[in-house]
Amino acid sequence: MQRDSATTQFQPGSVVGGRYDIRALIGSGGMGEVYLAHDRKTNQDVALKTLHGKYSANRAAVSRFVREVTLTRQMDHPGIVRLHETHNWNGTLLYTMDYVEGKTLRRWLSEKKRLDFGSAVRVLCLVADVLEHAHKITIHRDLSPENIMVLADGSVRLLDFGLAKLDDKFKGLTMVGANLGKLMYMAPEQELDAGAVDYRADLYSLGVILFELLVGRTPLPGRKLRDFRPDLPPEIDDFLKKALARRPDDRFGSAREFRDALLQLYKLHTTREAGVHIATASPGIAARIRGFFRRILRAR
Repeated sequence: MQRDSATTQFQPGSVVGGRYDIRALIGSGGMGEVYLAHDRKTNQDVALKTLHGKYSANRAAVSRFVREVTLTRQMDHPGIVRLHETHNWNGTLLYTMDYVEGKTLRRWLSEKKRLDFGSAVRVLCLVADVLEHAHKITIHRDLSPENIMVLADGSVRLLDFGLAKLDDKFKGLTMVGANLGKLMYMAPEQELDAGAVDYRADLYSLGVILFELLVGRTPLPGRKLRDFRPDLPPEIDDFLKKALARRPDDRFGSAREFRDALLQLYKLHTTREAGVHIATASPGIAARIRGFFRRILRAR
């Protein structure tokens, strides 16, 4: 039987491949769906991701799906969800991965409207740490609040490497559909030539996300972050000017550099708020500052 839609073979209560009990639809996009399923073989819950049956004959779509599997298997980082099994079931390509409970940044932001400086710094520093590992292999090219999940323990997971750039047998695929990624988070050079971007395109996206987390919307031309949030340190606008530079050479040199600069800015802001330098801060204030950075490192 050939699958025509998500409702034919993947309804809650159905069994896929004699192994996966479908529990619920937990995500949907243009290319496919993600389901919560129970793996009878391992007796564990998993996330099961499918490629729409209508794309089964589309070479570019299939290649992107296979590429996501290939990339995820190459990366080993706690901030990247582990992939388990791949299958071609009744003409539907699918794979299973760790099921993690949490909220996407988009959902978190919709609930909070905007985040405090400490929360935004913590999340973005953890994402930068994931990117530092991923950039040894690939470029994400589709960073957005929808693709970043925050778990109950404060750790993060970076999702959806389907548009990522991989320099091997998929090299030519970057030219299939030039407008990759979400436009508002896309680096200027990615709009011109999606196949030619490097890791600095991801750093531009991080800058856009930081602005959005702190303000509640993406950047506006000619408007600085402190126009909306005068409570933040004056240096935040210089930080974002570098992160959002139109020329890649004018941005941060790596995800680690982005992370370290953001941490330093938060440290400067915190010590100013405390009214003393960290070296001479009261024990209680100093302990809170040190605790913040320890939590970031523990969640990596």
